[in-house]
Amino acid sequence: MANRNDRDDGASAPGSAPRVSASRESYGTGRGGAAGTGRRESESTPSVGAGRESQRLSSRQVGRFLPLKVLGQGGMGVVYAAYDPDLDRKVALKLLRVKGGHEDLEQGRARLLREAQAMARISHPNVIPVFEVGQWDSQIYVAMALVDGGTLRDWTKARPRTWQELLDKYLAAGRGLEAAHVAGLVHRDFKPANVLVGKDGRVYVTDFGLARPMGEVDDDEEDGDVDVRERPRPVRDESLLDSQLTQAGLVMGTPAYMSPEQFRGELLDSRSDQFSFCAALYRALYGIRPFDPDELSRVASQMRPQGGPLEDGDPGVTQAAAVQVLPPSPILEPPKDTKVPGWVRRALMKGLSLEPRDRFRSMEALLDALGQRERRALRNRRVGAAVAASVVLGVAGGVVWSRSQACAGAEALVSERWGAEAREKVTQAFLATKSPVAQDMARRVGDVLDGYGAEWAKQHTTACEDTRVREVQTEALLSQRFVCLERRRKDLGALVGTLQTADAALVDKALDAAYALPAPGDCADVEALSEVQPRPADPAKRAELDALEGQLAEVKARIDTSRLPKALELAKQAEARVVATGYLPLVAELRFHLGWAQAALGDKVAGGAVLEQAVYDAEAGRADRLAVSVMNKLLYVDGEREKYELAQRWGRLGNATLQRLGGDPVLESDLKVNQANLALMQDHPDEARALLEKASGLLAKALPEGHPKRARVTFTLGRTLLETGASAEAVKVLKDALQQTEGALGPVHLDTARRHQALSMALREQKDFAGALEHARVSVSIHRTLLGPAHVKLAEALDEEGMSLLALKRYPEALKDYEEALAVKQAKLGPEDELLQYSLDGVGQALLGMGRTHDAVAPLKQALTFKDAQEDSLGESGFALAQALWQEGEEQEARDAAAQAQARFTSAGRAEQAKAVEAWLQARPAPAAKVVPVSAVRGKRRR
Repeated sequence: MANRNDRDDGASAPGSAPRVSASRESYGTGRGGAAGTGRRESESTPSVGAGRESQRLSSRQVGRFLPLKVLGQGGMGVVYAAYDPDLDRKVALKLLRVKGGHEDLEQGRARLLREAQAMARISHPNVIPVFEVGQWDSQIYVAMALVDGGTLRDWTKARPRTWQELLDKYLAAGRGLEAAHVAGLVHRDFKPANVLVGKDGRVYVTDFGLARPMGEVDDDEEDGDVDVRERPRPVRDESLLDSQLTQAGLVMGTPAYMSPEQFRGELLDSRSDQFSFCAALYRALYGIRPFDPDELSRVASQMRPQGGPLEDGDPGVTQAAAVQVLPPSPILEPPKDTKVPGWVRRALMKGLSLEPRDRFRSMEALLDALGQRERRALRNRRVGAAVAASVVLGVAGGVVWSRSQACAGAEALVSERWGAEAREKVTQAFLATKSPVAQDMARRVGDVLDGYGAEWAKQHTTACEDTRVREVQTEALLSQRFVCLERRRKDLGALVGTLQTADAALVDKALDAAYALPAPGDCADVEALSEVQPRPADPAKRAELDALEGQLAEVKARIDTSRLPKALELAKQAEARVVATGYLPLVAELRFHLGWAQAALGDKVAGGAVLEQAVYDAEAGRADRLAVSVMNKLLYVDGEREKYELAQRWGRLGNATLQRLGGDPVLESDLKVNQANLALMQDHPDEARALLEKASGLLAKALPEGHPKRARVTFTLGRTLLETGASAEAVKVLKDALQQTEGALGPVHLDTARRHQALSMALREQKDFAGALEHARVSVSIHRTLLGPAHVKLAEALDEEGMSLLALKRYPEALKDYEEALAVKQAKLGPEDELLQYSLDGVGQALLGMGRTHDAVAPLKQALTFKDAQEDSLGESGFALAQALWQEGEEQEARDAAAQAQARFTSAGRAEQAKAVEAWLQARPAPAAKVVPVSAVRGKRRR
């Protein structure tokens, strides 16, 4: 039997030392690994065959999926991170490798198909979603969600966990199991390695490869009557105990978690999963296994269900008699010296009963015993404390209890604005837009708003208890905190209402809008609240303020979702009433929204004037943080108007105000980003880089991973590095920005497309044209998916793809891209728009590379008519034109065009290109001159 003091590598009890987890780049498969995560279990050892298979697949498609990299490989197969070009998303792609003859191959196919079918039947937040199952090259593949995180086993070992943390995660996994049972399935291999924990904390049950409909036997176990004595006993190797038994002649499952009836190969129902669940939770909570698998297997072999004969063949001995002669139960009593409550211990021991009939009737009942009892116990303790206090303090105790009850109900308040019903309405509104990212965005937005609602309820309860229970705060301060929180609730409700009227454009902006909600935690800053202009004492005036704050919440929701015309309309409707109140913080907020809407819609002069007045109102009303936000907008607006000195003043004033307030990392970061943009406008890239590095550092400390603002600042820093010529550094930073953006917004989002496009530019600077083409093509695909075939942004992405194709001398493909881009631009833009120049040049360059010099002349000449284009771009067009003209016999015109191109390259500081043109001129008029497409020397284009 296991020593209860031994802590094996499969668990980390509360308070135990953390262990190093597996590499994030690996991916569990087969032997205990969990598909769907970026981590691999330590016992999942790659085989030589797996390595060859992964190399063979690196450049091939599986169905419509393109494998990107191996995440994990083991005895049963390989899991890849893959790209789905149809839906523009990354997936986990599990590919079964089956060894042996035809029969083994068919069994392997059936098993993987069973996994996909089982998982696809379940739709639940705690079960990994399956997207597709198919056959490829005589093998079966399953495409499923790619979870950014690790297994529950990884999560448990990452650091010491409290029993409450462990119980919460297992309860979530239990709900996933319960969903499988409701669907009529038994998992049969539940263990921590088959549960994923995303970075957002969400729990997913996965690896349903052994799942069966309840009561169904294994295909490879004849009639389910397999004598345990005919099988090898489980080996006492730690990795094998945690690995699936899937070989012929072995019971299916993982010995460390298998129920007695599973050891015997009997028909299984949900109570077998219940046993496995309790074994896993026991191990997590106490750091030891609840039983020795060898011992349990031995005991199980002596038990027969429903009064059947014993294994010794004596038909006269019934189950009732057998119980009397069985050895003691192999289930260990949990250690006594832990903080795990007794009611958890009792529930686990019931779930670990040797006989299924002695366990809970269902997973639901077990989860109720583990979870509901906790809430009842806490409630009972509170009641007991109140009773004890009343005995000691008499009436005073009753007052304490009454006050505590008065602070209940925060969850109900927030649910009036956001709850399950509202989330479903938002989801349906998103899905109705037919946006390719609707489902994903609905989930992401819903998760953010769930967290926001929980934080709001927490802040509301804390504020109340500070006054009514702990008595550390005055009623006046409580009133101020409640007013602040009520405004946050109005903001939440206004945003939710706007989200329920979603169109495709709003879906794209929704996550940013959710993150833009003012933090409920700000309402705990009683010092800042006390400094703001007091609200009027007159009840009628306070009621008017309440109503107007609701209207301004609607304005903010429209601004945050980029519905600017409607925001401007609503702001103007409220303006007179707001100004009439004389309450300056509200007046400043109204003018903040009004001025920004005007400026963002193009009227920067009028908008700037309104924003400036908003600063004065905020200062007079002592709404300091609002004043800084307005100054930040003025910094941007005046910079766009090229009022650089004035813009710099707003930046300095904003920083000074924050210094007086004691700092605010997010506001300070916002200021530094706009100051960096101002520096770039004035051609001070080094200053911009320093500012952006500071901004990035501030956000890394203030915002969680996955916040879109962090990703955007990283991206801006990468673009700035690219502008300064630091392309190697830019590639590194832009890759980080891409990873952050995919984590925050998903693989199919316009921001993600922009990251790919910028990476393509940076990689071209590094002469990595193949790498650049890969990112450019993803950018094109995302733009086409989200914006359709006739958008200028798609045309710009096609231009970028064309540049890499030219550099790779894939001229026909480049011509196709440039012609499509040119057609879109000609349909959408005016004839003198500078953006046409890039596509015209690309068409000419591609034709030149193909040897169609006569056809190349016209588009190249037209490209040179855009005098406001970048000098280096015009130089490239001119040099290409020179080569085409020379081949057409127009030698003097060719020399003239080349000379002009050389001058332009020199003016733009492109010495390498200028020398190439000079060499070309010196070699003419040699009749056998070789055409050198300009793609060999073309550099980065600045957009």
